[in-house]
Amino acid sequence: MQMMEIVVSRDGTPVVEFRGEGGETITVTLQAGHILPDDELIAKAKAMMIQVAQFGVGQINSAAMSDGSADEVIQSGMSA
Repeated sequence: MQMMEIVVSRDGTPVVEFRGEGGETITVTLQAGHILPDDELIAKAKAMMIQVAQFGVGQINSAAMSDGSADEVIQSGMSA
C-alpha cells in the first residue's frame, strides 16, 4: 500500500487512519483517554501495526518447516 495521507481524529476515542492510493485504508483505534499530540498517536498506531503484522508469524513458519510446507507459506504470504 502506497501511503498517501495520515488522518488523526479525536471524536471520543483517538483514531489514526492511514490512507493509501486506490482507496485503501488502515484504521487504528487507540484506547480512550489518550491525550497525546498527533505525532505521538501516529507513532503508537505504527507500533501497533508492526506488532499485529508479526503476530503468529513465528508459529506459522515453525509449523511450515516441520511439515515441509514452507514454500506454500512463503507463496501465500507473497500473494497477499
